[in-house]
Amino acid sequence: MPVDAAQAIRDTIARKRGEQALAFAGEWRSWDWVRSVCAAADDAAGTAGSVALIARNRPQHVAVMAGNLAARRSTTMIHAAQGNEALARNIRALNCQETFCQAVFADAQDWSEQALGAAADIGAAAIAIEDRPGGARIIQPGKPRDQPEMLPDFAFSLLSSGTTGAPKNIPVSWATINAATSDAATTYAGSGAEAPIIMLHPLGNVAGLSYVIPALVRGQAIVLMEKFDACEWACAVRQYRPVRSALPPAALRMVLDAGIAHADLSSLTLVAVGGARLEPELQDAFEARYNIPVLTAYGATEFGGVIATWPLSDYRKLGKAKRGSCGRAVANAEIRIVDPVSGMPLPPGEPGLLEAKVGRIGPDWIRTNDLASLDADGFLYAHGRADGAINRGGFKIVPEVVARALARHPAVSEATVVGIGDDRLGEIPVAAVELLRGEAATGEALREWLRGELLAYQIPAEIIIVAALPRNQSMKVSLAEVRALLLSPDSR
Repeated sequence: MPVDAAQAIRDTIARKRGEQALAFAGEWRSWDWVRSVCAAADDAAGTAGSVALIARNRPQHVAVMAGNLAARRSTTMIHAAQGNEALARNIRALNCQETFCQAVFADAQDWSEQALGAAADIGAAAIAIEDRPGGARIIQPGKPRDQPEMLPDFAFSLLSSGTTGAPKNIPVSWATINAATSDAATTYAGSGAEAPIIMLHPLGNVAGLSYVIPALVRGQAIVLMEKFDACEWACAVRQYRPVRSALPPAALRMVLDAGIAHADLSSLTLVAVGGARLEPELQDAFEARYNIPVLTAYGATEFGGVIATWPLSDYRKLGKAKRGSCGRAVANAEIRIVDPVSGMPLPPGEPGLLEAKVGRIGPDWIRTNDLASLDADGFLYAHGRADGAINRGGFKIVPEVVARALARHPAVSEATVVGIGDDRLGEIPVAAVELLRGEAATGEALREWLRGELLAYQIPAEIIIVAALPRNQSMKVSLAEVRALLLSPDSR
């Protein structure tokens, strides 16, 4: 039976006293501290049933989120990694939802003149949250409502990553949160819940919630990282001795590049990786250096988190034979591959569009824009995006295929390929490349090398070398920023 996450977190906040709860920048905050922030947030929110949180990986943000869950306030999560005008647009957009937002929680630094103006425009109270006991206060009151409040039936509204189409706000129901929390309890049973979790995924997306909410339910301590640093992460692993951790592929590469000592990670029995494709060569290199299994996964906001992954027992038996797979469907989820045109299920091994039916979401099949295949044993392989193909004069190019070829070059750490407009061909592929530390290469040399790896029409028209690929808060490469970079005259 699914747990009642709201009730369980209420119980945790009431039960826990002086124990360590949240660590940030080397300092711990106790559960007493968390309780005081929750109480201040409750006072500031009043009777609000629908609020928003401009989310950062900071203790006061986790405490406010815990308080919102405990009070069953529906929370729209807004990413903090935006400029003032963009944040203001996000706040104004809250008024476009079926249920109006009555209060917005944000770090004091995020309450710019533009953000305060946007909150006033929608009549929402502006609440500043700070890293101190009782750190929540109204800095701008909201406006009284003429109509009675419509209580929403969702725990969170999250911005999707675009798996099933253009990014959009996805409501995540209370039932989904409860079921996902129960799933996590089953998946991570016996996995060292006495040690703190090291939280580096953005609090405002589904990965962040998937790690934080079960920890709050269990009363497990959380070590927060606002920005990933390989040495800081390794120090936390060495100090707190977790038996498992989770990293995006880019962070896995950073750990390797930083030369982290094997002994620092000796407590880990596995590292879970998701959020982007993991190149088998990177996986092999990490496992060879640290002798720690790297378990890949597939999930999306629309599915309430992970729907395919590797149990460690399966990986030990089949990991080498199924290299490149995201594992098999988790309990209460089904995956199938369908023809993009007919919608008919495809046989094992044949690529098509991924569809999933997830018990914690509902009874319907949900189609994604991800190209994938299932083998005869039910193992999932992701092949990139169906809607990201570049049409170069009638020749279709899958950007991920070109990026993977570039990543095979011994000097390349990571590559991203996008399409830009061309008067003659309609669209051409161009690439931005980040090199391994200490390596050197030119764009033209990489193009020449690709002639032995790809068909002629697949080779990017231009390759630029960058010090670091631009990334979003989830450490995924930002395609929009890469495209802007490649279009900039300064990149030539």
